[in-house]
Amino acid sequence: MKKITLLLAWLPLVLFTACRSGRTITFLHINDVYEIAPLDHGKAGGMARVAHINQELRRKNPESTYFVHAGDFLSPSVIGTLRHEGDRIRGRQMVEVMNSAGVEYVTFGNHEFDYDEEAPTVLSKRIEESRFRWIIANMQLRQQDKTVPFSKDGAAFPTSVILDNGQVRVGMFALCLPVQKDFVEVTDPFEAARREYEDLKNRCDVVVALTHLEMADDRRLAEQFPGLTLIMGGHDHDHIRERIGPVTIAKADANAKTVYIHRLRVNPRRKSARVKSRLKTINELVPEEPRTAAVVAKWQQIAAESFRELGFAPDEVVYTTPVPWDGREATVRTEHSVLTSTIASSMYEAFPGSDLALFNGGSVRVDDVLQEDISQYDIVRILPFGGGISQVTMTGDLLQKVLEAGRLSRGKGGFLHHHNARYDPPTGTWQVADAPLDLQGTYKVVLPDFLMTGKEFGMSFLLPTHPGVKAVVTPAREDPRSDIRKVFISHLKK
Repeated sequence: MKKITLLLAWLPLVLFTACRSGRTITFLHINDVYEIAPLDHGKAGGMARVAHINQELRRKNPESTYFVHAGDFLSPSVIGTLRHEGDRIRGRQMVEVMNSAGVEYVTFGNHEFDYDEEAPTVLSKRIEESRFRWIIANMQLRQQDKTVPFSKDGAAFPTSVILDNGQVRVGMFALCLPVQKDFVEVTDPFEAARREYEDLKNRCDVVVALTHLEMADDRRLAEQFPGLTLIMGGHDHDHIRERIGPVTIAKADANAKTVYIHRLRVNPRRKSARVKSRLKTINELVPEEPRTAAVVAKWQQIAAESFRELGFAPDEVVYTTPVPWDGREATVRTEHSVLTSTIASSMYEAFPGSDLALFNGGSVRVDDVLQEDISQYDIVRILPFGGGISQVTMTGDLLQKVLEAGRLSRGKGGFLHHHNARYDPPTGTWQVADAPLDLQGTYKVVLPDFLMTGKEFGMSFLLPTHPGVKAVVTPAREDPRSDIRKVFISHLKK
């Protein structure tokens, strides 16, 4: 009888504890992950380590843990530019690793649409290979004169989902910033957010958002919808956490150098939740989950073979930099740095007798800060798309037009870095070799072949047929200058 009495006394406490446990929702949140393996010589990041964190969280809260990715993973990456089984890899490695790691929900980032003419087909292949669910509220696929939802296995992507563990219901919608692609129809993210929020708030205990937006737009989202509990964001590559009124906004570091672990203690009666967000550093102290580590190792082996076929020795250290190289997108598209100046110098050196060299910041895709030993693999990470460089003789007035287009593209991929040229703000003029640019003269300019296609933002006029182009010297295929990465490596070795 005494045992029964004690059992009955404990029962309410057990039920209360179970109820509280069921009302705690955990999100493992990553964003902007381009590399499957650890960086910084094994010290930072690594998807197998993130997979281990996911497993640990699930052991503690198996029915209420969700692994989300806030966009940007199919591109850019070194491995994605290589070939395997006759095709460009183009994000296939990332999807396979994310499948293994247990990612459950993703939204689009702007880099999911990177592959130009191939993009609809490549994206469709990667979607079908994925085992995670895609969510997007403000994008659809444009097909000739109509738009249809993106789909997987014949089913349209949802604009939102409801996560229901039997105790609480959490609504989650997803948004992406606008992209300029012919096959994508983009609607205003705030109008889409209003539609989704109004639909979810009465059907769920709390509502969260998975976004790939500029931080300013995430703040605006929090201001417009103070009923949101949490915004799990991407696009900004450095970790951020802010509270705008009652709304928490969080973004982790790119390449899984950190992850966010959000715990939501939900009160269904009040339709609210307390949010505790912890930024977890992913380093060598975090074990690797074996199955995902094996998938990563497989793709690293494929990459190593492809590198050797291209004439690279990925593990060879070619330089030790005395100062960090800042290759983050926010830097290379807005200002000149040691890294960009060194690349421009290597190009200038490759064509003796040139007047200047220039290249577009958008060609630097490492989105990372590199320190100390720099390997050939790092160089390919910096310039994953490669491509040749040429010496173009052009008139001074065309050169000024090019330089001005680059200057006015600050913040975009067309922002130009140069060697032996500079802009003088007080006079609003350009200097080449410390002399004013002569509009009537001619100049020998070293630049990436890509810029001569007219495809860079603001430079559609820059084509070999332009009357200001007087001559083009393009190296033969077997010439090392047919790959800017080999030019850069050769320069650093000296």
